[in-house]
Amino acid sequence: MSSANNVTPAPSAAPTSTTPAPSPSNPTLLSTIRPVVVLVLVCAVAGALLGAVHDVTAPIAARNAEERAQLTYAELVPDAATFEDAPCDVDGCTASLKALDQAGNVVAYVIVAQSKGYGGQVPIAVAFDTNGNVASIAAMGNSETPGLGTKIANDSYIGQYVGRAAEPTAAESIDMISGATISSKAALAAYNIAVQAYEEVR
Repeated sequence: MSSANNVTPAPSAAPTSTTPAPSPSNPTLLSTIRPVVVLVLVCAVAGALLGAVHDVTAPIAARNAEERAQLTYAELVPDAATFEDAPCDVDGCTASLKALDQAGNVVAYVIVAQSKGYGGQVPIAVAFDTNGNVASIAAMGNSETPGLGTKIANDSYIGQYVGRAAEPTAAESIDMISGATISSKAALAAYNIAVQAYEEVR
């Protein structure tokens, strides 16, 4: 018998699967939600840290603001030994006080009032003497335009109110700051609020 008849047939190829292999470029559920979870955790930690910082710094900021206010009151009424709160319901009045001497007698009334300016609220502090005249006045911190609106603190503007009777004042009787009319009018509006508040607390 010939050897050609004894040829062993070659093994057939393994059947190929019809199920496609997962593509490495297809994101799994875990890889999809992981960035979201990380972002949420980061935001939560950042929020907690900001809250903690605020809890620590807020009382300090409030205390510093109160100290600055007390210094302003003392500069407005140097003869005052103490300042006593005087309740006031006038809108725009943020503080109203009686300035008392060592014997407890009222020597002046201090009113802090504010009105909307160009960059935010424009607060001023006014000291009225017992005769109802402006003894002194000061523009407090504001967010008006530096070099323009902030000029309301200059004596050339704010000094115009000293000596005036505690009566509403019209814009025509005040020299406005050139280029800062909005800020000037806001200070005037705050002054008129202070006059109204003084009439309530005196």
